[in-house]
Amino acid sequence: MLRGLDRFLALAEKVFFAGANVILIIILFINIANITSRAMFDQGLIWVFPWTRVLFVWMVFLGFYVIYRRHRDIKVDILYKALPSRVQNIITIGTNLIVIALMAVILREAPNLLPRQVGNMDYVGLQRYWLAVPFYASCAFILLEFLRDTLLRLTEGPPEEAAPVHGHIPEIGR
Repeated sequence: MLRGLDRFLALAEKVFFAGANVILIIILFINIANITSRAMFDQGLIWVFPWTRVLFVWMVFLGFYVIYRRHRDIKVDILYKALPSRVQNIITIGTNLIVIALMAVILREAPNLLPRQVGNMDYVGLQRYWLAVPFYASCAFILLEFLRDTLLRLTEGPPEEAAPVHGHIPEIGR
């Protein structure tokens, strides 16, 4: 069951990563079009800035899950690494449970918050709640990721650390 969940989460990571990259490319092209329009016709495209804002928010929220899944989040773990493996595992499980609870609260409130975010965004034509949809999707996948890690730690124990590659500087983070 956990392997199937891991495959599903890996697929979600790829979809979110591709989505964030496509959004970045769209932002780039519509801003190039705006700059070109200003230079050639002395007329800017008034819809570019509002769409750039919306797309940027979507890109960041899609990236939340990808950053966590790829272990690119920032953490200071000097003291944590000095603890015995068993204690590290207990601390990680406790931390995971806190994050799961936080994500559950955020997701539980989503049905109450989304209807309150009404009103069309100028020049975009979308309701304001569409800004938050990628955020809630990332929260759901982060919750599943922490749940998967917690279940693995409870059933199989702490994951074994990979041996550092000779000559390779270890990355900051996990």
